[in-house]
Amino acid sequence: MAISPIQKLIQSLNQGELKQFSLKVKKDNNTEYNKIFQAIKLGKEPQFINKNTFSQRKKYLYDTLLDLLNNSTSSIDAIILKKLLSLETLFKRQLNILAFKEANKAQKLAEKHERYGLLIQIFEWKKNIGYYLEDFTRQDYFDLSEREEHILNEQLYYLKAKNKYMEILNLKREFGYLNSDYDRSIFSKYGEINHSTESKRTLFYSRMTKAIYHWMLKEHDKEYELTKLNVQAVDIQVDNVEFMIAHLEHLTSCVCNANFAELVSTLDNLKIKNKNGFFGKNIIIDLKLFYYSANYEIMSYAHMGDIELLQKKVNEVESGLIYWKSNISKEMLSVVYSALKMGHYYLGDIKKSKYYINKMINNYSGKIRKDVYFDALLFNLIIIFENLDNIDYIDSNINSTIRFLKNNNMKNSFEYLFASYLRKYIYDDRIFEKVYNSLEPVFHKYFYKLDNGKLYSENYQPIYLWLISKVKNEPFITTVKNWRNN
Repeated sequence: MAISPIQKLIQSLNQGELKQFSLKVKKDNNTEYNKIFQAIKLGKEPQFINKNTFSQRKKYLYDTLLDLLNNSTSSIDAIILKKLLSLETLFKRQLNILAFKEANKAQKLAEKHERYGLLIQIFEWKKNIGYYLEDFTRQDYFDLSEREEHILNEQLYYLKAKNKYMEILNLKREFGYLNSDYDRSIFSKYGEINHSTESKRTLFYSRMTKAIYHWMLKEHDKEYELTKLNVQAVDIQVDNVEFMIAHLEHLTSCVCNANFAELVSTLDNLKIKNKNGFFGKNIIIDLKLFYYSANYEIMSYAHMGDIELLQKKVNEVESGLIYWKSNISKEMLSVVYSALKMGHYYLGDIKKSKYYINKMINNYSGKIRKDVYFDALLFNLIIIFENLDNIDYIDSNINSTIRFLKNNNMKNSFEYLFASYLRKYIYDDRIFEKVYNSLEPVFHKYFYKLDNGKLYSENYQPIYLWLISKVKNEPFITTVKNWRNN
C-alpha cells in the first residue's frame, strides 16, 4: 500500500519536532487532530472521523505541520525570506522607513552569505520603497541599479558553477569511475575553474566539481588537494550545508588515498557537530552521515585489518538499515550493501557476504552506479572460488560476467581483464599465481601508488589482496594486516 504525503511528512519528523507538534495541539486544545496525527503515524485510518471530512482534515493537518516546520527553520535562506515578508508587510501598511530598515538587514545577511538571487529581490524592494522616502535620491537609485547589474553577473557565474557541480554529480552516479573505453574529452569542461568571480561560493562549487572530475579519472592526489583546500578554507563554507558537502567529499578523497585515520577522525568530528546541533534539525544530514559512515568506516576498518571495530561497525550499519529503510534511496542502498558484502568477507563470513552480493546482483535495474555493480560481479567470483569443487559452475559464472562486461563496453577495464585471466587459467593448478603475474602490469595501471610505495585501489583492493593470499596460501585477513603494517 502506497504511503500518503501526510504519512511521509509525519515519518520525517524528529523527536524535537514531534514534541513541538504535541505542545501546539495542547496549547490549541485540539485533541481530535492529535488523534488523527497518531493514527496516520501508525498507517491507520481513524474510525472516529467522518469519512466525508477526513480528506479535508488531513489537508489541514498537513498544512499545519508544514507551517510549524517552516517557522522553526533557521537556515540563512529562511531568515532572509522572513525579513522579505516582514518588509512587505510593513510596506503595505505604509511604514516605509521601517520597511527600508528591514531591507537593509536582509541585504546585509544576503551579501555576507552570497545569496545573489535574494539580493536582487531586496534591491527591487529598496527601489520601490525608496520612491516614497524623502531622503532617497536619484543617485541612490542609480547606485542600486548598478549594484544590481553586478550581482546579476555574480549570480550567473554562481549558477554556472552550481549547474556544473550538479551535472558531474549525476555523471558520477551513472558512470562512477571512467574507464579507458569512455571518451574523456566530453568530461574535460568539468576540470576548469572560473577565477574571474569574486564569489567564494562559486569558487567552492568549482573546486568541488574539479575534485569529482579528478575522482572519476582516478587522479586521487589532485582530488585530495582540492577537497583539503575546501575543508581548510573555512570562509568558503558560507553555510552549514556547504560545510557538510565539503567534508563529505573530503572523506571520499581520504579513502581513495588510504588516509584512513584522517577519514575516521573527520567522520567523528561531523557526528559530534551533528549531535551538538551544528546542522540543525535535518533528516537529510542524518541520512548522509549514516550513508558515508556505513560505507567508509567499514572500508577503513577492513583495510586497516581492525576486526573488532569492523564487526562493531557492520552490526551498527545493519541495525541502521532497519531504521532508514523508508528514507534511503536505491543508489545509497546499493553502496551500503556493497560495503556490507566487503565487511563480512573481511570478517570471514562468506555466507553473509554472498547474501549482500545476491541482493545487489538480483535487484540490478540499471539505476545504481555501474562501478558498484561491476564490483559486486567480481566479488561474486572470488566468493565462488572459495569452493573449487564445482568447476563448471565457476566457469559458467565467469563467462556470464565477461559477457555482461563486454556488453557494457568494459573490454579494457580491470574487471574484464581479471575475469578473462580467471577463465584462461581455470584448469591450471597454479591458477592464482598465473592470474597474479598476468595482472601485475595491470595493477600498476589501475592502482594508485601511495607515498610508501604500496599499491592501493579503493575499488580493487580486496581483489588484489585476495590474489596475494591465494598465492601465499595464507588466511585473507593475514594478508590484509601484512599489507597495512609492513
